[in-house]
Amino acid sequence: MIVDKQGRRFRSLRVSLTAACNYACNYCVANGQRLLKASNELSADQLIAAVGYLIEAAGIDKVRITGGEPLITDKFDPFLAAVMKLPLQDVSLTTNGQFLKEKRDVIVDAGIQRINISLDSLNPLRFRQIASGGDLASVLEGIDLMLEAGLRVKLNMVPLRSQNSGDIVPLLQYSLERGIELRYIELMRMGHLVNNAAFQADFFPRESILDMIREHYEFERTDAPFDSTSVRYEIPGKGFFGIIANESAPFCSSCTRLRLSSDGYLYGCISNNNRHFIGDLLDLPRHRGLPALQDMLVNALGDKQDAFKGEVTVMKLIGG
Repeated sequence: MIVDKQGRRFRSLRVSLTAACNYACNYCVANGQRLLKASNELSADQLIAAVGYLIEAAGIDKVRITGGEPLITDKFDPFLAAVMKLPLQDVSLTTNGQFLKEKRDVIVDAGIQRINISLDSLNPLRFRQIASGGDLASVLEGIDLMLEAGLRVKLNMVPLRSQNSGDIVPLLQYSLERGIELRYIELMRMGHLVNNAAFQADFFPRESILDMIREHYEFERTDAPFDSTSVRYEIPGKGFFGIIANESAPFCSSCTRLRLSSDGYLYGCISNNNRHFIGDLLDLPRHRGLPALQDMLVNALGDKQDAFKGEVTVMKLIGG
């Protein structure tokens, strides 16, 4: 097991199947410019081989499938089927939900149990303004389909002071009525928001979120897994919600996350643009590839920061 001086290790792997996305959310990219597929993306087989290597070399036991938007790539179906056969404790999926109806059978038949869906507003116009496209009704239908199939659904919302702060409570009400845990994600200083006045203008901190919820519900802080990114709260008799408070309550000291980009780079920390190319190791015989990967992972773990500082890398390029 590879461990740093703070006792951190890699346990959870986020795999970006593609850099492409059918949305262009304004907290993710600038000027409504959609991200495109990278020219040198790894195939589904190569990504599965990389995951297998990382299970062995780092002790990875959780995988989250991400993008870009994972449901828009033809790699999704074969990757999901293959990753579900690996010796993992948990496989989950993060999606914007636009194509859940089309992929419903693939997801359900694979046996995946958990899914996170991004949803920033229940107002169709505001939804499209934030996402620079998309169809709210399709996303809501997809959420219902996942619930009907018995999946554990979480929703992710990024509150923006100038756009959707009025959706904070309605989205919570919507979630509680359906047994969904809503997670509010503080705006992050990533990509075009690094050193940008727009970040401060739109940043909506944890305490402001709690103040709005407190006007409608009584709640108390509750336990969360030791390496959880979310500060979790319970509304007695109704359900739970969480806040990923990267600015207000950084979780760097307990971070166990490793990211694999669609073009084969490992990122040990989203607040550090160091990256390590795993692609060349996939064709090596095991007795050469595994030690080389372990050395690479030592360096990637050394990239982790003590506190989040922001980074010019676009989150969607490295799996959100």
